[in-house]
Amino acid sequence: MRTSNADPTPLAKKTLLHILMHIGKLLRDQIADELAVMDLHHGQGRVLVNLKRHGPMNQANLGRGMHLKPATITTMLKPMEQRGLIVRTSDPKTNRAQIVALTDAGQAMAIAVEGTWQKVEKRLRKAVPEAEREQLFRQLEAIREILGGHPPRFAPHTITESLPE
Repeated sequence: MRTSNADPTPLAKKTLLHILMHIGKLLRDQIADELAVMDLHHGQGRVLVNLKRHGPMNQANLGRGMHLKPATITTMLKPMEQRGLIVRTSDPKTNRAQIVALTDAGQAMAIAVEGTWQKVEKRLRKAVPEAEREQLFRQLEAIREILGGHPPRFAPHTITESLPE
């Protein structure tokens, strides 16, 4: 039986801000540790999975879809290209824009990244009973909306296969 590490602070004194910030940090750290074994950071993992799911695309559109500045996506892609995970070619329509595509090694790495995300997702789902998940998602989405956020343009936030309970 698991022992609970629940905070004994009375509910009226707890803040959503701090618990959400703490959970976010824990998730970032856990994913960073998992991806570090692959010599990737989270943003690079997102790039690989987006390209796997949506196919080759214009570099600017990839950056916009991930809510990244052009300089950020350019900086992020350089080491990925050097490692042979992606290739960038000139867009034949414009001869200026870059089309980003996965290599075979990048495809394999994207699959590994999805596996990492699914492993973390399974752990999270164990903590929230299925009957309560829909309500939790609605509440978290409402918080995201109040903070000015919206669902990502691309869908790395979905899982590609059903996860056993």
